[in-house]
Amino acid sequence: MSTVTTERPTQWRALFFDVQGTLTDFRSTLIEHGARILGDRLDLSTWEELVDRWRGHYRDELAALVAQGRWRSVRAVYRDALVALLNDLPTRIEVTPAEIDALTMGWERLRPWPDAPAGLRRLRERHVVVALSNADHAAVVNVARHAGFQWDTVLSAQLFGAYKPDSATYEGALALLGVEPAEAMMVASHAYDLDAAAAVGMATAYIRRPWEFGPGSPVEQVPDGRYDFVVDDLGALATALG
Repeated sequence: MSTVTTERPTQWRALFFDVQGTLTDFRSTLIEHGARILGDRLDLSTWEELVDRWRGHYRDELAALVAQGRWRSVRAVYRDALVALLNDLPTRIEVTPAEIDALTMGWERLRPWPDAPAGLRRLRERHVVVALSNADHAAVVNVARHAGFQWDTVLSAQLFGAYKPDSATYEGALALLGVEPAEAMMVASHAYDLDAAAAVGMATAYIRRPWEFGPGSPVEQVPDGRYDFVVDDLGALATALG
């Protein structure tokens, strides 16, 4: 079910999109990607658990960097976290540096959610559609090419030296596009991202992705009225926007 809570009359000029999780299924993609590389050196259940911890390490490291007002290559964050997780396994496995690089590149070969490519194309007919990701700039471009995303432009936290939810990222993106906050909307499947965008005056659209963290994982609960739109996919958002 999709809900619309906005009463704003604005025809939004620009829609800014989170990419990882909102538009791409990172978990199942990484599980399949890693299973191909590691083969029988690591059983699938252990690798699935490691992927979940990998994502957790990434979020923790970014939170620490945000608190310190620092920026670091997300690709390097992913790689270092993976090395640490593999070293912490109860039974060590041999993984070459080239394989570490290949596993890390899985984050740039993510599979799109089924509705995402076509939904972006529909929205782009009437709006400027922009990627606004914490990933490195090259990584966002690589994901777009692999997933078939058509953007008007790609923006990365790397350009601003600050990660979402730092306000500098949203404000910098708006400034580069020459768009006022009231003319822009942030689209994401994560409350922290939308809350930060709303704090600088942007409209918000929450995309439900109940499978983002795998079957049986907790689903983020969004109170009624918290965001301008709450929808199940990009097609529903396009319809809601007219």
